[in-house]
Amino acid sequence: MDVPAKIPVTLRAFRYPLCFLVSIALGLVLLWSLTLYIDSQNGFPMLGQYGLIYYLTNSLFYQSFYEIISFAIFMKVADWYIHLLPLNRITLTLHDILLYELRFFPCVLIAILLLSPVTNGIKYLVIYYPQYSWESYFPTFIFNVRMFDKYLILFFLFGYLYLNTNLLLDYTKWQSRQLVLEVKPDILPQPYMKAIEAWDEQGETILSVQDIMYFETESQSYFAYTKGRTYNIRKNLSVLETELNPQHFFRINRSVILNLSFIKNYTFWKNDKYIIGLNDSKTEFIMQRSRLKDLKERLPDSPPPE
Repeated sequence: MDVPAKIPVTLRAFRYPLCFLVSIALGLVLLWSLTLYIDSQNGFPMLGQYGLIYYLTNSLFYQSFYEIISFAIFMKVADWYIHLLPLNRITLTLHDILLYELRFFPCVLIAILLLSPVTNGIKYLVIYYPQYSWESYFPTFIFNVRMFDKYLILFFLFGYLYLNTNLLLDYTKWQSRQLVLEVKPDILPQPYMKAIEAWDEQGETILSVQDIMYFETESQSYFAYTKGRTYNIRKNLSVLETELNPQHFFRINRSVILNLSFIKNYTFWKNDKYIIGLNDSKTEFIMQRSRLKDLKERLPDSPPPE
């Protein structure tokens, strides 16, 4: 019986600038659409009183400046939310997808409670500058039920559009990776290395590569490390990189090739560098941020960054 596939879920807005801009643009389109619909139900009072230019400037574009802040806050809260629960992996069954969608709804409510006071507070500071008073702030700009209702429909639509667009992109990416991994019957697989000759102070031996945590070069010497043992080997890292299965091994820098199954986590350090921790809870390596994307694509179960 086939086990349903489980795919990683990533909210991309704060990882890719283009995704952030596209998400903001979609949010503004939703905002303008809802504004036009609500105003049309009320007979466009501002349009009839002040004209088209004034209406477009104040009812659409003026409000957009503040709501861009709201959309940014919402996406950041959503990013925290899916990692906190966690909701960063999903099984491809109807039950789990529906449960995933349902478990995201509290995020919409939490985000509104956080973003509404911030956005309206900034709006108040701009409108009443420098004549600030409690009377002008309360109750118009304080959080209340009317504000909650105003944001609920907008961010319910935006939140699920944002969530499911990313889910669709993740599924497409996962599916393309599965196609790459599939081997056609008429094509012979590459004979990747299964074992390697090695030696230590006790003599020579043959190591299974799946038991090797990492390979390392130091002062023109080459080593293979297993749990608790260090062995000398004859092959350099450039040769190993071509002979090891890239689905199981990854070169994180010029000196180290890691066995992906021994990676415990990766943590941002400083100056665009990450610390890669192994599951022996004591071995760590430094990797440039530029290598992180390739590493995450290789990991069978990518751990969340800390």
